[in-house]
Amino acid sequence: MNATGPGACYRRARRAALCTSWGLVWAITAGSISAAQIALAQESEGQTRFQRTVQYLQNASPELRGDFAAIALTNLADAYIAEATLAREEARATGHDANLRGWSVMVDYFARQMPMLLQDIELGLPVRLTIGGDKSLAINVADRIVIVSPPRLNQQGAFEEAILAEFCAKHSCEQFSPGSAERELIPFATASVRPDWSFTAQESVCSCQGIKVRFKNEQNLANSRLICEQFLHEVTALTDQLAWQQRHGVSIEWDNLDIQSTPHRPEHMVRLNAIGDSVLVTVPVLYSSPDLLRHIVPWMRQRLSSQTEVSVELDAEHYGWQKP
Repeated sequence: MNATGPGACYRRARRAALCTSWGLVWAITAGSISAAQIALAQESEGQTRFQRTVQYLQNASPELRGDFAAIALTNLADAYIAEATLAREEARATGHDANLRGWSVMVDYFARQMPMLLQDIELGLPVRLTIGGDKSLAINVADRIVIVSPPRLNQQGAFEEAILAEFCAKHSCEQFSPGSAERELIPFATASVRPDWSFTAQESVCSCQGIKVRFKNEQNLANSRLICEQFLHEVTALTDQLAWQQRHGVSIEWDNLDIQSTPHRPEHMVRLNAIGDSVLVTVPVLYSSPDLLRHIVPWMRQRLSSQTEVSVELDAEHYGWQKP
């Protein structure tokens, strides 16, 4: 197999995760590990929203802490089960590679430990949450410790955001953002986007709240409508997500926003800042159109501030949207 192909990329990611995962398996079976060995990062400055939530939950009710731990462990098990399945599939495709088979067995073993911990949580056994010096979450259930880290280390931000999204869908996360209660509520969901259209002999223009996208009239109008509506929906959805994050104390570094794909998921991960805050949102048009995010950032930024309204004009042909 070509060393620069997808298989090689997978093997490099697998090797990086291998060392981490052996550590995780060891931690979950070693009851003598003391939580005091994990250095706590208590300072709120420089913490992600995930880390601040964990810090808050350290002194929350046992029920709330247990619910967060259960969600995290369930997501962790799902991630490792998916990784084991992927390893077995590649082992078959590459002639039953022994290393891949061994990796899949180890990952399966780790995933099978999660139901026992979840049962302990359901029984009401003590749950402790700590943030280590490497900023990772450690869950201690009845003196058994698991470091919450997905098999693909570059997906840590997306993994943590998925845990937060599920937890905050069940519990009000307003209490985890001191000082934000007096701010105007910002919805997490995005309403339907219905752009206006205008037509001349030379072009058709799709517009909505200061955004204009210009299409050449001789091209497929039905395709133009679909693309523009999808693009506007994505921009609005991402802006709403950023507003929600900002309201919960997350710092948005506008010049450094970055969209990445997430393996085996329809969503994309949008990195918000250098400390690792991110959001999960499905934005295929933004992800696949070079420079588009950079061009639309001024519009999103003014929507989250009191700045004068910004107008953005885009040429559909520049992004390859004119193709039928």
